[in-house]
Amino acid sequence: MHSSKADPVRRYVVRAEPVMGLTARVLEEFAKRDVLPDLFEARVSGGELDLRVDCRGLESNAAEHVALVLANFPGIRDVQLMAARLREAA
Repeated sequence: MHSSKADPVRRYVVRAEPVMGLTARVLEEFAKRDVLPDLFEARVSGGELDLRVDCRGLESNAAEHVALVLANFPGIRDVQLMAARLREAA
C-alpha cells in the first residue's frame, strides 16, 4: 500500500503495561498492512508504556480495525484513534 502526503494521518495513542515485545507486536500490525508509520514513539514512565503511532495510507475502516486489534492485545489498557496533522519539515 502506498501513501501520499494527501492521505489523512491517523494517530494511535496506546497505553499498556510495559511488557517486553509489545512494541514490536504493535508495529507488526502496520507492517501486515504494508504501512510504514511516519512516527513511532514509545516511552515507559510510571510503570506504564505509552505508544504513539502516526501513519498515512489506511482507509477509515482499516484504521478502526487496527485499533480494535490492538485493544485486544494482552497488556494493552487503552487505544485511542484520532485524526492528526503532521508538521512538514522546513
